[in-house]
Amino acid sequence: MLRTLIVDDEEHVREMLVSILLSFCPDLEIVGQAGDVAGAVSKIKELKPELVLLDINLPDGCGFDVLNAFSKVDFSVIFVTAYEEYAVKAFKCSALDYILKPVNIDELVETIEKARESIANKNLAKKIAAFLDNLNSSSPEDKKIVLKTQESIHIVKVSTVIRCESFHNYTEFHLSGAKKLVVSRTLKEFENLLCEFGFFRATNRISSM
Repeated sequence: MLRTLIVDDEEHVREMLVSILLSFCPDLEIVGQAGDVAGAVSKIKELKPELVLLDINLPDGCGFDVLNAFSKVDFSVIFVTAYEEYAVKAFKCSALDYILKPVNIDELVETIEKARESIANKNLAKKIAAFLDNLNSSSPEDKKIVLKTQESIHIVKVSTVIRCESFHNYTEFHLSGAKKLVVSRTLKEFENLLCEFGFFRATNRISSM
């Protein structure tokens, strides 16, 4: 599911976008909505969407202010706006696309599919990078694993993993620095992978030696 946040100051526009996306993009999950810059920044930090549909003119600023609030923009952006003159600036911000209001349904659906492909390619690139790192590394401390949470894909050094715990059909990875990642795979699936790094199964969890 493509986790998506909708940002627009007009409620009827947000409702219209929700209706289109639910009807024509069944593999998309709308995780939230916001009507201004402050709300958008807060929702992005809280919900960690993969895709943001972002209006430009907002009551307390503009869509570019939302992006400037993050030192690293790790989500994809599609601008949905009535103002064509901002198109060049939008693409300079690495927006995936720029859709003018009134929204054309076919154009929006096509752009969502393009976003899905772009995000999938980024995730694949992360996996390949981790594989190559492991292939070229001779030190066990430098080995990495790929962990996919609902929000993102994480490249994690095995040496930072303290323990893993079963949580229904999920696995909780407890990392150094009190960090925790919840992965939608069972503990059994990680057992063989981690045993070669000195982990062992203790009742219902895997721990490092």
